[in-house]
Amino acid sequence: MGRRSGSATAISYSGGRLACSGGHFDMDMIRRAVARSRSGCRHISVISLQSILACSGAWISLCLHELHDWNQGIFGIDGGTIAITPSRSDGATILPVEVRRGGGSLIFSAAEKTDGLLLVHLTRMHDVHACVQLVFQGCARQFACYDPMTDMTLVGLMPKQEKPDGWVAVRLEGNPWHIDHSAATGEPRPPVPMREWQAAGQDAIILRLPA
Repeated sequence: MGRRSGSATAISYSGGRLACSGGHFDMDMIRRAVARSRSGCRHISVISLQSILACSGAWISLCLHELHDWNQGIFGIDGGTIAITPSRSDGATILPVEVRRGGGSLIFSAAEKTDGLLLVHLTRMHDVHACVQLVFQGCARQFACYDPMTDMTLVGLMPKQEKPDGWVAVRLEGNPWHIDHSAATGEPRPPVPMREWQAAGQDAIILRLPA
């Protein structure tokens, strides 16, 4: 998907969230649109609590440090793309992302070293089964571990480690890839149901969540 120029005027406010469509948007554009909406709506009190929706044709580019204050806000994809670039950030940033009927893509740029950590909690709206792409750029291999006890899958967690192999981890509800085999971790505990993907000479690993 290519990026086209966009502007804050292409962002509409409805249904309690800002909807971006048909262009390229950055955080400055989003903040200006939120501020403009706040001036005409008394219900928007804190910018960082605002919900942002990437609709069809929208490409939203964000840096990790820009999301740190958005921990309690929610982003959504409905046919659009959200691209996140690593940057210096203190601690971990938790970002909830909701998948709507149009599906979409989440792109995580490559990083050799970063102090920050992004934890994405990806959920689907009720009865939504649209295809979602998770793109990990500059990643030689990627893992997904399934926890039957919580019925959750975590992408980005290395075996034997308690942190992602990189700067981002994605938590998914359920077991979208039907991971049913186990990998021995060398630890005195039950083996972990796990799956591994390799880049195989490509510059990114693309994981597609089944529709």
